[in-house]
Amino acid sequence: MTPEDDATQVGGTAYNPTVHALGNGAVHADPDEPQLPARYEDLGPIAGGSFGEVRRVRDTLLGRVVAMKLLHAEHADAPRVRRRFLVEATVTAQLQHPGIVAVYDRGELADGRCWFTMKEVRGRTLREVIDELHAAKGPDGFRVTPSGWTFRRLVDAFARIVQAIAYAHSRGVVHRDLKPDNLMVGEFGEVLVMDWGLARRVVVAGAAGEVAESVAALCSGPTRDGDILGTPAYMAPEQARGDVALHGPATDIYSLGAVLHCLLTGEAPYRGSVMQVLAALVGGPPVAVADAAGGGPPLPAELIAACERAMSRQIEDRYESADALANDVLSWLDGVRRREQALAALEQARALEPEIAGLRAQAREAEARARALQGQLKPFDPLEKKRPAWALEDEAARLGRAAALVEARWLEAANGALSLDPDLPEAHAALAEHYRGRLVEAELARRDEDAARAEQMLRIHARGQHAAFLRGDGALTLVTDPPGAEVHVDRLVMQDRRLVPVPERVLGPTPLFEVPLQRGSYLVRIRAPGRAEVRYPVLIERDGNWDGRAPGEERPSPITLPCEGELGPDDVYVPAGFCWIGGDTASADSLPRRRIWVDAFVMRRFPVTTGEYLAFLNDLVEGGRASEAMAWCPRAHQALSEAGDEPAFLSDSSGRFHLPPDRDGLRWRPDWPVVLVTWHGAMAYARWLSGRTGLPWRLPSELEREKAARGVDGRLFPWGDHAEPTFANVADTSAAEAARGSVHGHPFDESPYGVRGLAGNTRDWCINLWKHEGPLIEGGRALLDAAAPDDPDFRVIKGGAWTHPMNQGRAAARFGGRPGIRRPVVGFRIAR
Repeated sequence: MTPEDDATQVGGTAYNPTVHALGNGAVHADPDEPQLPARYEDLGPIAGGSFGEVRRVRDTLLGRVVAMKLLHAEHADAPRVRRRFLVEATVTAQLQHPGIVAVYDRGELADGRCWFTMKEVRGRTLREVIDELHAAKGPDGFRVTPSGWTFRRLVDAFARIVQAIAYAHSRGVVHRDLKPDNLMVGEFGEVLVMDWGLARRVVVAGAAGEVAESVAALCSGPTRDGDILGTPAYMAPEQARGDVALHGPATDIYSLGAVLHCLLTGEAPYRGSVMQVLAALVGGPPVAVADAAGGGPPLPAELIAACERAMSRQIEDRYESADALANDVLSWLDGVRRREQALAALEQARALEPEIAGLRAQAREAEARARALQGQLKPFDPLEKKRPAWALEDEAARLGRAAALVEARWLEAANGALSLDPDLPEAHAALAEHYRGRLVEAELARRDEDAARAEQMLRIHARGQHAAFLRGDGALTLVTDPPGAEVHVDRLVMQDRRLVPVPERVLGPTPLFEVPLQRGSYLVRIRAPGRAEVRYPVLIERDGNWDGRAPGEERPSPITLPCEGELGPDDVYVPAGFCWIGGDTASADSLPRRRIWVDAFVMRRFPVTTGEYLAFLNDLVEGGRASEAMAWCPRAHQALSEAGDEPAFLSDSSGRFHLPPDRDGLRWRPDWPVVLVTWHGAMAYARWLSGRTGLPWRLPSELEREKAARGVDGRLFPWGDHAEPTFANVADTSAAEAARGSVHGHPFDESPYGVRGLAGNTRDWCINLWKHEGPLIEGGRALLDAAAPDDPDFRVIKGGAWTHPMNQGRAAARFGGRPGIRRPVVGFRIAR
């Protein structure tokens, strides 16, 4: 017996839960045929094991054939075996998911044996399919197996297994014995996770629900510390150590990684006897996937990375959830499908290339012949002599038009490939060659507009190629305080509609003077010992030098590097420098496009949450300022009225505030941004926080907030220019009813500096008045321009909202409200 087949509970009572309801499994010959309940007609055994068997039975009440699993008579009174059996039955029944076999009924025979009935699954174990796939592979890659399985189809089955485990985790149950032999693929493509006998009830943060109390009681029954539960070849290190207290979702995630290891390599991560496997598992990680695969076909790097992360020896290094693992696997599957479809579309484009080349060659030939005839003509020759040349000219023009039309089809097909896979290298290479040719033609013909378009398209598709051809680099000058900081440069590139940082190179220590950089947008990371890392976006323009000189200054302004500990864990430092603001005609009341200098400031990563605001109010109460606390308490929203609304928070006899229960249209969670707060209440919170921390917290100005959202390159949203509603919490983010959400949600709604939630969830009060011409800017430098507290005029409100479409979350948009108004979409964030 190989270790991956051995489900022995090392160090405790032996129990093998691996009894599958297989139509082709081995039959256990039980000398004493069980006397089944009258409802069931025994149709004979299906499979068997050391502790139980599975029989095919007919449910005479419902007229269907099901599988019945029951203990052997000699184990009917064994408490631990009996308990494991009941765990499997009860857990499986409670976990209602397409990937978990349905349990119909349970009971006890007259001789004390437990039984339960379930759907009879006809199919094979994942182990058998993996063996078949690897037996069929060749040096050129995985091939289709005799039964029709492909590598991609098997990975898809694995993804569905992970999703089933993610569901179980959401219900507070971990499996603890995941391995290819406990996973089944049915005759009709269904994928099932079997054998829940070692399942355990755990507390999972954010679980959608809980299993029934009976399941919780069974799963939380006595398990001795030091017991080694599971299958050694696929168990996590904490299982091998018998550290039962650490058994949780991460334990299953490790086993899923081990299953993926087997899928990729054809072998379990560890091989040998049980004790050899346990010793190797405790001793260190298995052989790397790439090495374990031997000389087989190359394996996808994304799946190798997913496997290795899931199998990290330290729990905190594994995926945070099975959902996250499933998402990575599904992302790879989506990418493979998109790439296949995109390559097919590109092949359609390439099929047109001979026709284009032929038409252009014919056109050139006709033009040459026309010129030859024209050379023989005199200006005064009659029309009859000129018509043959004209006919050739017309033919050349017709052929040119025909070539242009086919080329348009070629462009459509090539761009269609990119619409399926935006990063398809082959399509980008083909288009880059195309636009390079058009650029040469346009420049030779001195068609400046055509040349500009062709150059831009070439830059889009070059993807690092044609560097010598495309000239016009810029430069970066950077000075820091203190000097000697190490500078890393990430180029911001478009990926899936987002500008994401891709590491480019290390520039060396500061100061740096006119270091060549290609034209484009960058994220510079500045690091120095004893200092916090600084994110410093820069925009390199053709033949330009980003030197950080403030308006009116002769020398570059040093970027101050905060000392370690000077910033809180959620403090985001926005260095001083130029940025583009306004200029978005699609935004509500956008300011004119302008390049301005904004001095350095610090902004909290998230808006002020309900929990933080509640702490502020209760601190006022405890300090004898209950009337102030009541004044700043959020009020239930009623038609935007400024006064007379009831407090949104509850208060007890001591005056302390508490979150109220949910009601229609109004819900509160501690990690949601606070709303229904006046501008004055937001200012009061900032003053209170300043008193507690000794730091000058305040509301940000609208230009500070716009810079925090857009960086320096004038992007329309924190992530780029694409109005993608799934990136932020807005009205059209999902099909579900719109609602506020956690400030930790929607990680794509993040600016180049790392500030979150700037395009969705809730809008923010700003410190300045709303003016058509915008706040004060003197000599190209933004001034704070704070509103007087007693000024009743409108204040600026910026940002997107959960009740509005994505287009209203554009960074340049400006909204307004009187300082005493409360709105369910308006909160605030603080800066200093």
